[in-house]
Amino acid sequence: MESSLKEKIIERMEAKNLSIAELERRAGLSIHSVRNILKGRIKKPSAQSLQAIAEALECSIIDLMNTSSSPSDSFYPERDRKLRKFTTLAYPDLLLDCAQKVMKLLIDKKHKFSLDEYFEIVKKVYFYSSREEPRKIDLRFAEWLIESQFNKF
Repeated sequence: MESSLKEKIIERMEAKNLSIAELERRAGLSIHSVRNILKGRIKKPSAQSLQAIAEALECSIIDLMNTSSSPSDSFYPERDRKLRKFTTLAYPDLLLDCAQKVMKLLIDKKHKFSLDEYFEIVKKVYFYSSREEPRKIDLRFAEWLIESQFNKF
């Protein structure tokens, strides 16, 4: 596990005055699951676990995994939004691939979606996929994200 993920989870837990057990309870995870992530016993937490942790900590997976800013910066959402607007597009081919494949997945699943929902999903898939080598779209994450967005009810 990337140490910045561990640091960001811990920092957000401390800011919200949450114990590991309380975070696990709020996230709906099994006992010791967060502890195992923090201790490095789980090297690659699932997207579902990360999403549950992020929701319990009232942030996004991107906030937890974002290594471009210091952990304390993530507590200033307005500043983060302004910074993201000026972030250089490092992998334009990856963004194009994400946009095309997300659109295909949405159409294939016959989901009705707004332009904002589409761009938000593309952005999340792009940021998630840009963290791995080789830099290519993580279709499993994209599929999971789309299903979690549209199966809320």
